[in-house]
Amino acid sequence: MEQAKKLSSKNPKLAAEINSTLGEAYNATKAYDKSDKAYDEALAIDPSNNVVLNNYSYYLSLRKTNLEKAEKMSALLIKNNPDNPTFLDTYAWVLYARQKYKEARKMIERAINTGNASGTHIEHYGDILFQLGDVTGAVEQWEKARGLNANSEALNKKIANRKIYE
Repeated sequence: MEQAKKLSSKNPKLAAEINSTLGEAYNATKAYDKSDKAYDEALAIDPSNNVVLNNYSYYLSLRKTNLEKAEKMSALLIKNNPDNPTFLDTYAWVLYARQKYKEARKMIERAINTGNASGTHIEHYGDILFQLGDVTGAVEQWEKARGLNANSEALNKKIANRKIYE
């Protein structure tokens, strides 16, 4: 991919796609500085690339780094795609990482209200409710998530112990 990047210098659209792929690959191998650099280069070419804005902001939120930047990217994503449940979930998760739980709740509820929520969205809703002090509501959402094929050891542990493990 690095060689392809060098060869794509005269084709900005291709270079943006290659940088996006490099961002994914480097993130998966925990080469975070290289991942961030590749994503930044992709956004320099195409600042409204939905895939890059979504994935980059989500990965930053998971790492709890550069959260202000992640929030700005997610906000732009939602401005351009107000009804996309995946993008709404990402924005909710960025807000969650910034401990803006009330705002995160609004976003995750928008994601769920699209009718296309996944088990992950429902689990995130439970996590947000937990942080807002609604433990019973959180457990209810985690149980729903488990019923939507989001069954995992971590989710089962949350339900059994009625708390989050971060």
